[in-house]
Amino acid sequence: MTLSCVLVLATTVCALDFHSDEAAECATKHWSEIRDIVNPKISMMDKILPKAGVERVRKLLDGKDELPKDPPPRSWLGEAADAIPEGLMSMFGKKIIEECVDEMKHK
Repeated sequence: MTLSCVLVLATTVCALDFHSDEAAECATKHWSEIRDIVNPKISMMDKILPKAGVERVRKLLDGKDELPKDPPPRSWLGEAADAIPEGLMSMFGKKIIEECVDEMKHK
């Protein structure tokens, strides 16, 4: 966690830039873990996500009921992150990506 995040933690949550190279690299690296977390939730997305988010996710999944087996392109990852409100990202593997990005920044 960066110092700026620590300073504002009491009033806000530091947002992870899911469009960054680091986030894309981490999502790709940990794709199987993310799939394990997300796939069981796909059938419940109508109850979890706003209608617009559900429509975007369905389009990204191309009618399938699970995430692609292989990590998708970076643009797909960004679109998926945009479909899910920031407050719900913790349900979809955000912590895995945050920890990985944090490790990358401290190497």
